[in-house]
Amino acid sequence: MCVKTSKKLFFLVILLCFNCTITNLSYAQSYHYDTIMNRVRQNIMSQSAQQDSSARFILNSIQPDGSWGDIDYNDKSAVKWKPGDHLLNLRMLITSYITGSDLKDEQLYKTIQNAFTFWYEKDPQSNNWWHNEIAMPQSLGELLILMRYAKKQLPASLEDSLIRRMKRGDPYKQTGANKTDVALHYFYRALLNRDSLLLKEAVVQLFYPIVFVHLREGLQYDGSYLQHGPQLQISSYGSVFLTGAITVASYVRGTPYALSQSKLELLSNYYRNTYLRAIRGSFIDFNVEGRGISRKNILSKYTENKRLELMALIDPQHFMEWQLAALRTEGVKPPDYKVTAYHRHFWCADYTMHLRPAYSFNIRMVSSRTKRCEMGNQENLLGRYLSDGATNLQRRGAEYDNIMPLWEWDKVPGVTNRDYTSDRPMSITWGEVGNSVFSGGVSDGIYGVSGYQLNYDSVTAKKAWFLFDKEIVCLGAGINSEAQESVTTTVNQCWINGNVLTSGKKRSVSKNEVLHLNKENKAWVLHDSIGYFFPKGSNIAISKANQTGSWYQINRVYTDQKLTGDVFKLWINHGVKPVNASYAYIILPGVQSAKEMMDFNDQLIKVIANNDSVQAVLHANLKMMQVVFYKPCTVHADSFSITVDKPCIMMVKNMDATSKNIFIADPSQKEQDITIHLVNLKTNGQKSIKMNLPENEMAGSTISINVEKM
Repeated sequence: MCVKTSKKLFFLVILLCFNCTITNLSYAQSYHYDTIMNRVRQNIMSQSAQQDSSARFILNSIQPDGSWGDIDYNDKSAVKWKPGDHLLNLRMLITSYITGSDLKDEQLYKTIQNAFTFWYEKDPQSNNWWHNEIAMPQSLGELLILMRYAKKQLPASLEDSLIRRMKRGDPYKQTGANKTDVALHYFYRALLNRDSLLLKEAVVQLFYPIVFVHLREGLQYDGSYLQHGPQLQISSYGSVFLTGAITVASYVRGTPYALSQSKLELLSNYYRNTYLRAIRGSFIDFNVEGRGISRKNILSKYTENKRLELMALIDPQHFMEWQLAALRTEGVKPPDYKVTAYHRHFWCADYTMHLRPAYSFNIRMVSSRTKRCEMGNQENLLGRYLSDGATNLQRRGAEYDNIMPLWEWDKVPGVTNRDYTSDRPMSITWGEVGNSVFSGGVSDGIYGVSGYQLNYDSVTAKKAWFLFDKEIVCLGAGINSEAQESVTTTVNQCWINGNVLTSGKKRSVSKNEVLHLNKENKAWVLHDSIGYFFPKGSNIAISKANQTGSWYQINRVYTDQKLTGDVFKLWINHGVKPVNASYAYIILPGVQSAKEMMDFNDQLIKVIANNDSVQAVLHANLKMMQVVFYKPCTVHADSFSITVDKPCIMMVKNMDATSKNIFIADPSQKEQDITIHLVNLKTNGQKSIKMNLPENEMAGSTISINVEKM
């Protein structure tokens, strides 16, 4: 063989190999598109209802031009935007068409084509950007993907026009859950066009929010989620973030676009240790739903298993946790099933979570670093006081489910505020920045204490919560107001479930009765297996009454249909223009009888201080002291004293030992260091310790030190 022939043969082999490589790459890319799109189709179909009767009605009611007569296509409403119903109708028709139906295929197909054509030509717009740049492009993408699996495809020109119409919104200009939402319809468009560059770009933007951020919207270093500025949104926008990230991660698993291991760990941690822990049984803490608290059925999480199943696919390492969560949220197992003790203060969000098998107790505060719970789009119209120490107390889980239309909104559980004759509507939309510098908490992962300096609506107070195992101690001091209304502290307001028993002469509270326990020392109230113990005399009021309201009064999406229900309400009245008033009560979840309340040994819980400067509690059994220092001062406990040179929140463990564990946090998040001076009053041993405090994204988090023998 000559040299020239050998060269020709060599180049021919190279060319064949190159062509084979291109063919293999093209095949692999095509395989990935088909795999991902089929997973999208399966997920959409699993969420779509197939009802031939409804599809037949929709089919028969469509007009010749492809519209429906009962839809106002000129509507531009920001919330309940009527043109959106057009695409819901289309989804029903397409679902029937691709799954098989007794409806005539050709008629059904023609109707679908006409409806798509009308939508494109009409191009309805809302005054709310969310409908235009998120909801409608997403819905179009899903419908067009479904049609790819239909018996007959849409005309190419129509499909191309609709795909181009999807190009609305810019994920690069959005943050957090909104970025994920916009990027999702970019993802759909990439699949429909088989555009590898756009698909890569969309996936990057979809997963971009799975990263810790500081002073920005999104996933925070404390494990919380903030959106609409620094506003608590663990569910609501946090749930949207979860849905988008988990769904797309399940679509692209096992492909070159799969979620990275580092981002998977962040996503998994947020879902397991923040979002799911906010759920008790089948119902989530009302504090984490943002303005969504004013929506029907928002607290119910019976359908959480859909996301949990997807997480089990992409994060099998934590399969058992996903399975246990599914058993609880579906109601297959009771709320306490496999629940372990857990305490966490979210210093970026001003939120505390305290869990035990017997109950959940969570607290929402606000500071000058965060925003109050928002009112917007005519939702959450009465939620003025939701951020001033609102406490969510659950045992069964459903204690607050759909109670919000009936709530007396100036008696939100846990809050100290003015008692108005009628509920005051909010006046600032999209969140009001708080004005308290002092808001924070200490946590060792199991126990903790939180403190909040209230200064809102002409009421000031120092409020603290001391969180143990069987007891929750709630203290208030320095309560002042010059307003004309009485000032109250609400202990709870929830659905009535069973009898209401008290320590008063009349042991059982009758329906539609308000019972007062005035100045009765060591008073107690028992309702729904939760005891409330008042160690000192207070003006305590108990109501077991039928309350009336409507969804409309808190959310204009709904009608003004009147609703009634039986509500349990317990509060302390501090009177008009209180001066340096205070309160103290102990919550005892899991108490089953009046005898248990009468036998409660309050000597195990010693309130050491409850004043304008310091609030402190000593738990004798746990050998633990928890303290909220509002200013530099000294607190004494048994033969031990602690002096601090700056405001702080502290927890001391092993109080009976010569060596102690001290946990401390800066609720102002502005100090660089703190000095604590310890004295053993028995031995006169003394020790001063200067501790450097966390800064930047960790400012406000807990640090600890072990103090050796003194």
